[in-house]
Amino acid sequence: MTTDRAAGGRKMVRIWLGDHLIAEYVAEPDRASRYQRVMTPKFTGLRITVDNSAGGSASELPSEQLWPFTVQ
Repeated sequence: MTTDRAAGGRKMVRIWLGDHLIAEYVAEPDRASRYQRVMTPKFTGLRITVDNSAGGSASELPSEQLWPFTVQ
């Protein structure tokens, strides 16, 4: 039996400007999906992807209270 984390429970959230990665976070699947839904209209023209986390040095997704301040 595998745990949720071992089965890819964490998701990698990336924000792209064309082919250039401009932000990278890790989060639980539900928070990653919510972040993508909330931020997509705010980042008009930028692509936001949510993929299985492959580890690495990405930052933890900020608190939902800070999401409105990520884009002005």
